[in-house]
Amino acid sequence: MWDRIQRNASLSFASIAAVAIFGFASMYFNTRALGVDGFGIYAALIALSLMLDILAGMQSWQAILALSDGRGSRIFGAALLVNVALAIVGTLIGILLLAVLDFGGGWAAFVLIGTQVLRISDPLIGLLRKHDHFGFIALARSLTALATFVMAAVYWYLAVAIELYLLTFATLQIGHSALLAIKCSMVARPKKPHRQDVKDVLKFCIPTGLSGAIGAIRQRGLYVLLGATAGVGAVGIYAVADRIAALAQMGYRAIFEAVFREMPTAKRPRKLALGIAAIAAPVAVLLLAATYFLGGPIVEGVAGAEFTGAAPVLTLLVGAIAITIVTLGLRAWLIVKIGPTASLGCNVFAMLALLAAPSLISGHGVAGAAITQILFEALWCIALVFVIIRSGKMRAVDDAL
Repeated sequence: MWDRIQRNASLSFASIAAVAIFGFASMYFNTRALGVDGFGIYAALIALSLMLDILAGMQSWQAILALSDGRGSRIFGAALLVNVALAIVGTLIGILLLAVLDFGGGWAAFVLIGTQVLRISDPLIGLLRKHDHFGFIALARSLTALATFVMAAVYWYLAVAIELYLLTFATLQIGHSALLAIKCSMVARPKKPHRQDVKDVLKFCIPTGLSGAIGAIRQRGLYVLLGATAGVGAVGIYAVADRIAALAQMGYRAIFEAVFREMPTAKRPRKLALGIAAIAAPVAVLLLAATYFLGGPIVEGVAGAEFTGAAPVLTLLVGAIAITIVTLGLRAWLIVKIGPTASLGCNVFAMLALLAAPSLISGHGVAGAAITQILFEALWCIALVFVIIRSGKMRAVDDAL
């Protein structure tokens, strides 16, 4: 089991590292080509687009892995059906938001959001993970990141309008989904789901999807809130810090995906969760220290002197991520062994942090958005302790320790 976790996590991390490297390089060109306000417009619209992707996906990849009871093709079909329906709804909501929140981008912003219905990926990724095709997922991620970097470099050189940035981003995301779909067609084909299959997928995905929605609102919704309250320039500063901090967040994702793959069949889930925490704690401390001392030079080197205000924001964001990294195994254990509803409860409680976001942003500017992230993680951990004490399952699952 540990060997498979290491192999799959390594593949995911390799692609995530490639995404981070190409992302850094892309940001180098984008920030210099667009400036603070232009980059803020680009970041706000991309954040809105990615938030809608997450809302439509409903974390259905987890359902495909968890509901592996001999009806995999029907579950795959049910997950696709749910994802497509929600993508249509999400696209309509996104277009309405664009009409209310004018972040710029003109007609290209509506095209970007309108193509959401062609970007179905969660069920496809779930099927590929179930069949251990982590390598292909890594390849697709890396190719998309490479193409995004090429776009950034070429468009910086040509000094094109922001509309072309948005159209190209939408095209690349559609291409990524197409690659996943082609590979899935070689692995397994979806079967027409029974009503019960759809109900089971919805039963699983509603709590996990709502948890994902909370995460999307927390991560991407802050961009929208910043843009609405502090202007697109504030979004530009926050986006630089957030994208640099995302390197650590991507590492978390790689390990979580591999750990979640093993958790349903782990004989000692508590040992697995606590073992991950013991390894992650010193790594989190090192990340935080490195960001504190090197944040300024990193921001200036990646984005330019115009964005140096992002350095303290970066340190705060990495502090929030450090909490997430240490509790990684417990998060997977919570979903699988207690249930997705328990995870949803923790996320709903942590959402109280977002109520403080307007006040924090008003009092601390861009840093207030990062403080909101730390508060969210702290509240989540408090809720986790309550769930563990209430359920009593942590001790019962693994008496051998």
